[in-house]
Order: sequence, then structure tokens, then C-alpha cells
Amino acid sequence: MKNKKLVFFTLVIIVAAFVAAITVYKINTKNSLAAYKDTNNAPFVRENSYSFGENKANVVIVEYMDPQCPPCKVFNSVVNDILKQYYKDVKFVVRYLANHDNSAYVIKILEASRAQNKYKQTLDVVFKYQEQWADPLNPRPELIWQYLSKTDLDMEKLKKDFLSIDISDMLEQDYEDATTLGVQGTPTFFVNGKELETLSYKAFFDLVEKEIFE
Repeated sequence: MKNKKLVFFTLVIIVAAFVAAITVYKINTKNSLAAYKDTNNAPFVRENSYSFGENKANVVIVEYMDPQCPPCKVFNSVVNDILKQYYKDVKFVVRYLANHDNSAYVIKILEASRAQNKYKQTLDVVFKYQEQWADPLNPRPELIWQYLSKTDLDMEKLKKDFLSIDISDMLEQDYEDATTLGVQGTPTFFVNGKELETLSYKAFFDLVEKEIFE
């Protein structure tokens, strides 16, 4: 009986220590984020970061995403709804964390599409067919070219640009900035420097609308 009580109290102490460590980590992260006053600049945004929106309300939304990340696919629809409703008010910035085997390959396709001003269209196609090209049992990222060929993209130019660009420095910088900002995974969102703590449709809209209207 004494041994059971000892084990129980030991587990309680371990759990309490874990919760305390998480709480301290969150507080430290919030304090460190507060040090970066200009959320339209590094480490939130870089000159080569792709963005959407007119930003008339001075609201900068930053997403750290991975095109092979299933939750990123889910939240792409939320991002689209926010852009549809508040395109004039916000600036939406894309940053990368290439955490999967084929992520860098797909990011390179996305970056190549920028030369045709077709980034968002390409991103939507990538997410639409993610389950096919990113099948964990049989990943085939080369299928993306087939899906994109059904759009109005100039495929010859896209493939040429894909072969000519180098995204290694961008991915390294994004990783370093993510580390600085305490990003743990994808998707992670910041709205005017405030991290979205709950990944839900309502929480995302609430945070964006608070920054726009308050």
C-alpha cells in the first residue's frame, strides 16, 4: 500500500512539474514575442515572404505552414474565408517549416509559381489533392504537376522556374525565425504578433476581428 501511495504521489509531482514547465514556457514565449514591436518585419516577416491582402487596417497575419501537413490543409479553408472577408484589412504572410520528406519539393513548386502571380491558386491545388500526392503509404509529389496542368498556369514556364530557383536560404531563414518565435509545429499563426493559441475557426476569426476593430 505504501509503495502504491509513493508511486501515486510521484506521478502527481511529475504532472505538476510538467504543467508548471509548460506554463513558464508559454509566459516566456509571450514575453519574448512582446519584444518584437514591428510585426511587419523580422522575425515575423522577411522581404522574400509571400503575402496577400491590402492591409488597410494594419493587421499582419503570419502562418508557419508545411504543404504536406494535414492540419495545414484543413486550415487553408479558414485562411481562405478570412481573406475573402477581410482581404482589404489584413496582410497574410506565408512562412515555411519543411517538416516532411517531400515538403521542400512542393514548396519549390509554390515559389516557382510566384513568377506567374499564381501562388494562391497553386497552393489551393496543392492542398486540394494533398491526400493523393502525400499518401503516407505511397507519396507521389510529382502528381502535383498533373493537377496543375488542369489550371491556367503556364506549365513550361513553371517547370523552368522550378529548376532555376534555390529555396535553401529561405527555408533556413524561416526555420531560424520559427525557432526565435517559439514555433513548435504547423500550422502556427500569429496575428499582430499574438499567437493563435487555439486552432479553431472561431478562435482564429475572433483574434483577427479583435485586431481589426479594437
